[in-house]
Amino acid sequence: MKDLFPKKHFESWHKALEQTRKIVLATHVNPDGDAIGALMGLGPFFKKEGYEVTMISPTRYPEFLSFLDPGNEIVVYSRDNQTALHAVNQADMIVALDVSGFSRMDELGKAMQKATAFKVLMDHHTDPVTGEFDLVFSTTRISSTCELTYRVIKTWKENAVFSKDQATAFLAGIITDTNQFANSVYPGTFRVTSELVTFGADTEFIYDQIYRNFSYNRMRLMGYALQNIRLLPEYKCGYIVLTLDVLEKFGYSNGDTEGFVNLPLAIKGVSVSAFFLQRADHIKVSLRSKGDIPVNEIARKFYQGGGHLNASAGKMTDSTEDIEPLLKKALGTIIA
Repeated sequence: MKDLFPKKHFESWHKALEQTRKIVLATHVNPDGDAIGALMGLGPFFKKEGYEVTMISPTRYPEFLSFLDPGNEIVVYSRDNQTALHAVNQADMIVALDVSGFSRMDELGKAMQKATAFKVLMDHHTDPVTGEFDLVFSTTRISSTCELTYRVIKTWKENAVFSKDQATAFLAGIITDTNQFANSVYPGTFRVTSELVTFGADTEFIYDQIYRNFSYNRMRLMGYALQNIRLLPEYKCGYIVLTLDVLEKFGYSNGDTEGFVNLPLAIKGVSVSAFFLQRADHIKVSLRSKGDIPVNEIARKFYQGGGHLNASAGKMTDSTEDIEPLLKKALGTIIA
């Protein structure tokens, strides 16, 4: 596979690791499969190389991803900030995974910015905040942070061998971030997938754990979401709104709405999908599209977010009554 980054990146990487004993790996708030997969793929590899490693998530990951962390090795900052902060302050190196900058880690990110450790970014989103890091491995020409991290390791150590659990973690991230190989897929994605399978990753097992392992409440909530898809035919758009009272009615748990943003895209004639999930102090916005429709543009301009051409996210602080008017305004800038 063609190297993603210049030789000088790996020279800096190797030099920094020679002076490192303690490493902290951390990812974004409300981590997804790519985030947890990168933590659980890279963390154990570093441990095998003899480093002292702490893996941190700002908030708890969804229950259906718990199979990636069977030993509960990931420190959740919102539950145990003292352990997390101690590790950050003692670290020789901090590796931020699946984030464009420390702001996506909330309070944990602020602590990491202040730390004196050598800071590394591994990410695949647009507009990385390069000034926050000493070394940046970031490109959008790749499926996921898990694929990127795997390829960085293989360039650093060509004969690297991964355990079945590590390979499973990396492949889970690739599967979830590509929407089961539907988006952001490149030739290298399949080559990496093939290699991970040779290391023992089982695609059927991963699929069962992620997509056939939901609670009854989650399925009922999905039924409600399907029944309440709203269409904007003039914009070839379908969208879903789930308010706090609806979430309470269906016993919502973190992760229950994973994949809901893709539901409207199954409707004939729909090329853009939007999903609005009400939180206590904001509305989370997820956007998906087909073809060359740049939902990342409206995520950045209208929803304080960003992401990829066909998969982006952001938030809004307006009321739920403002959702449709703002969505129409946003779509009007990208739909002819």
